[in-house]
Amino acid sequence: MSIFAKAAHSIALGDEDAFSGPSRRRSRPGTSTSLQRVSFSFATEKGARLAIESADLHIEAGEFVCLVGPSGSGKSTILNLIAGLLAPTSGQVLENGKPIDGPGPARAMVFQDAALFPWLTLRDNVEYPLKLAGMSKGERRARGDELLRMVHLYRFADSFPHQLSGGMRQRGAIARALATDPAVLLMDEPFAALDAQTRELLQAEVERIFLETRKTVVFVTHNVREAVRLADRIVLMGTRPGRILRDVTIDLPRPRPLNDERVAWFAADVANEIRTEVDKIAKEEADDAWVAPGDRVRRDPRRNLGGGI
Repeated sequence: MSIFAKAAHSIALGDEDAFSGPSRRRSRPGTSTSLQRVSFSFATEKGARLAIESADLHIEAGEFVCLVGPSGSGKSTILNLIAGLLAPTSGQVLENGKPIDGPGPARAMVFQDAALFPWLTLRDNVEYPLKLAGMSKGERRARGDELLRMVHLYRFADSFPHQLSGGMRQRGAIARALATDPAVLLMDEPFAALDAQTRELLQAEVERIFLETRKTVVFVTHNVREAVRLADRIVLMGTRPGRILRDVTIDLPRPRPLNDERVAWFAADVANEIRTEVDKIAKEEADDAWVAPGDRVRRDPRRNLGGGI
């Protein structure tokens, strides 16, 4: 069973009340999420490796927070801890002040790979968590149609994943994640594999869905401008071990065009701090010949020996 299928099975069976029919269902509001002095280690051949060290983070209900930082800084680990797919080595992960002890219907994941089941139609993929929960066929159809219209894919409901573009598959994955009406939407670099134009279109879609639903969103990305475009706050992470370096509030009105000068200014400021962390890692991994981009390269004094002869 795939990672998605395991998570969906755990989530869907966790709370039947989350799947009441369209006539009775009211959208679940976003909930607060907190990490309190959270550390996480995993075993390697050389012993335990510390992936997250003493992370403190509070995300308000209905807030959009982006995690950015170099590879290995623990961004995806934090998502998995919030989802309940991992348990902290020390500290607590809380939802509305109560410890998270496993996956639940209040939290849903969207991965970098849309992970739609290739043998199911788009509609059946979106309805899959609802079927696991035992919702009737009529109620599943009504909820699935509602979500497909939300992501503008209703006309493609009977298409299979291979018949859809990458951007359409990701919109389908977002619709599936919303099927359980989660309070918290966790997104792990969902647009990383897409071209720039499709990525920008989906940024606008996610912002629209966020404003419509007011779910709590935790979004991992390496694209700083994308983070500024979408987030209420950006959490900058460092690595070795993974830790929170800085918390930046993005006080800009919505919607935010990607080419807005204020978006560019915020992005440049955050990117400079990330670059410092990336350069530190590169110096640790590379040999003495490594030079940071933009720095003056030291020339070998022997290079011009014999010049002018």
